[in-house]
Amino acid sequence: MIILRRAISPSLRFVFGMLLIYGVCHALYFAISDQFLHDVAYPRLFGAPSVAVIHALDSDSQVQVLANRIGSPRAVLEVVRGYDGSGMWFLIAAAVLAFPGTWRYKIIGLFAGTALVYVLNVMRLVGLYFVAAGQPAWFLPLHTYFVPTLLIVIISLFFMTWAARAVTNALPFPP
Repeated sequence: MIILRRAISPSLRFVFGMLLIYGVCHALYFAISDQFLHDVAYPRLFGAPSVAVIHALDSDSQVQVLANRIGSPRAVLEVVRGYDGSGMWFLIAAAVLAFPGTWRYKIIGLFAGTALVYVLNVMRLVGLYFVAAGQPAWFLPLHTYFVPTLLIVIISLFFMTWAARAVTNALPFPP
């Protein structure tokens, strides 16, 4: 085992570790029933917070949460498997856990990455709601191309910043 470990470069160990962790996260995610996600998780985790932000930004909006839908007379969004931020979270969690470093840094990275992905996903839903309500023609290109690319760039920058601090032992806040 030690010989094999030395034979594989640290970069390949990181990539293989990341792929393994991502795969485990993905498998566990698909073990969760669609019914639970639809009726419990999505309304509580994403629907209610998104509606609260939409109401704060537009108090006249009649937006409500109904199961996995965020809707009003102007627009309806559905939160579905694969468009719930899970892939972003799997990516950042796998990268942080596979990266060589102390568990202390990994836990900090997981918490910060989880918070970032959650906030980005709620912001994405709020933004897409306003686009769907105000400029429906923009919805598809934003939802399909621009927003996912922007989110990947943001979490990649987060990971690079976290990894640089983990390597130099520069915690983002005092111990």
